[in-house]
Amino acid sequence: MKLSRNKVKNRCPSLLLALLLGVCLLPGPSAGQARLTERELQSLDLLSRAFRQVYQDAAPTVVLVNTKQELVIQRELPPSHPRELSGLGSGVLVSPDGYILSNHHVIENADTITVTLHDRRVFSARLIGSDPLIDIALLKIDAQNLPSATLGHSDQLQIGDWVLAIGHPLGMGSTLTHGIVSALDRQSNVLREQYSIESFIQTNAVINQGNSGGPLLNLRGEVVGINTAISTPTGYFIGYGLALPIDLAREAMKDLIAQGRVVRGFLGIAMDNITPELITQEGLDLAQPRGVYISSVSGPALRGGLATGDVLLRVEGREVDHPNQVQTLIYSKNPGDTVLVELLRRGDRLRLPVILGERQDDQHLAQGQRRLRDLGLAVRELGIEEAAQLGFTSQVAAQLGFAATERPVVVTEVQPEGTAASRGLLVHDILTGVDQQRVSSLEELNRLVAGLEPGKAALFWVWRRDQGIDVRSLKISP
Repeated sequence: MKLSRNKVKNRCPSLLLALLLGVCLLPGPSAGQARLTERELQSLDLLSRAFRQVYQDAAPTVVLVNTKQELVIQRELPPSHPRELSGLGSGVLVSPDGYILSNHHVIENADTITVTLHDRRVFSARLIGSDPLIDIALLKIDAQNLPSATLGHSDQLQIGDWVLAIGHPLGMGSTLTHGIVSALDRQSNVLREQYSIESFIQTNAVINQGNSGGPLLNLRGEVVGINTAISTPTGYFIGYGLALPIDLAREAMKDLIAQGRVVRGFLGIAMDNITPELITQEGLDLAQPRGVYISSVSGPALRGGLATGDVLLRVEGREVDHPNQVQTLIYSKNPGDTVLVELLRRGDRLRLPVILGERQDDQHLAQGQRRLRDLGLAVRELGIEEAAQLGFTSQVAAQLGFAATERPVVVTEVQPEGTAASRGLLVHDILTGVDQQRVSSLEELNRLVAGLEPGKAALFWVWRRDQGIDVRSLKISP
């Protein structure tokens, strides 16, 4: 996918810095001199002009994301009418044909997603895919010739660089804030997923609820991060904002567009930070803490010769001192790629090539998707509005044992010559179970189908308006 380029001129940051330093080095005003000189004002105005230029160019690419989720209170008998839960966040247009980057947590469990552009046009958005491990989501709206952001390179950021955030905090409308890069590779334990990858850009640019999914920009107007979280006990900004590096987001976006899911390499190691206490406890041959301690190995790492107790020093030539740095480097690789690792083992330095594998959960997802395609089926999770149109009401869902947070899957396409068509499946059929196990989500359907025995038939439980539940037997290809 070709990304458009904003025509933002290089404002010569080195000259700007020199001028700003000149202001700082000028003698302070005497008692009778309270006003800044014209030269001082012009120097400071350069920075204001840079901020204004970034906002003028980037603001049209930033969108407001509204979500709605309808909940059924299952404790009530009979079940109540759905109650609506609303949410909002931000996103950034990354292509003229309507692809939008945002956060996974912004659209998580949403039944409907609407996007409001800078020019106030409103579009329904569909979810192309997301990855909760880095908290990224890719949306798509049906529109053309849209303004789109330039994606920069987060690996070029340095602590102290100016950055700006644009988003829709607290539903107040498009807002610009500024600050500096306060830290890199920050791990803050704000993502809930077990294998989450946290390598955040930390900034003191003001970020509040509603900023999530909006861009973090450098002075050239390039997106260097996706604003993701604030670490605060109050829920509001206290000087600690976190953004996902755009390099990670870009890798996820490419996979989501090409395959509908993120394809990640898997090294197969558990890691700990190295501390003085760990050096003493494990008798490591280190004068001071450095590298990453490998506490267990499996799969690719085991086959590649890594062992428990090794100290990982470099991955692909890059020094590593924290587990999240290793995770970030591996995230950009694919299963089957070879990575070169450098490690310390009982005083000896070793360099080993390791062929990456794929996590078991990701393998199940890929296999399930492949088997559904082989059956001639395309599916998606059933949304509230579509469920109402098909007659699959909250009462029907409750009668079939579905909890309010569970989502059956609806058939969106049936290949005429496929196995599913020959067994009578139709578009708009709702898949509620496979071999007596409930289909509670698209991920669960893929897992169930991946676990079926090749060459044997499986029972697919189908709900259809005016017919209720039916059972179809589908043979799984070897």
